[in-house]
Amino acid sequence: MAKPIREAHREFISVIDSVREFERWFFNLKRRFKIPPKEFDRIYLASNEAFINALIHGNKLDPERKVLVDLKEFKRSYRVDVKDQGGGFEPEQVPDPRKEENLLKESGRGLLIIREVADEVKFYREKFGMRIKIKIKKRSGARKLSRPIANGGATAG
Repeated sequence: MAKPIREAHREFISVIDSVREFERWFFNLKRRFKIPPKEFDRIYLASNEAFINALIHGNKLDPERKVLVDLKEFKRSYRVDVKDQGGGFEPEQVPDPRKEENLLKESGRGLLIIREVADEVKFYREKFGMRIKIKIKKRSGARKLSRPIANGGATAG
């Protein structure tokens, strides 16, 4: 695997106040890494969902347990790893929140959101917890055209 351009690591105590701490840390990383707004929105949304899931469902808000978060920037993508110290779960067993019987349930949308905004999502059950790896491809910036635009891009007016 390629070496990251930049990376940041942080450990959070599993208490509800850590959500605000996570948010402040992540927004500081936006400035430090100079992440474009559209890319940041996707990275933050997926990471925040994974973090809250790890905090609440994985670690059950047990202050003795930690959530570890890594953000790495590569040439063509960002990767976020979120690891809890809980008992783990089977991602394919999580009910689809779009099904009629699940529409009014208070939880269950986080994994769907992560899968929708990320380019790649992988789950790993580890000895002491669960790890989710989220990959977001870089999309901002001008794209080179494979062929010239007719009339030099001019429009009739």
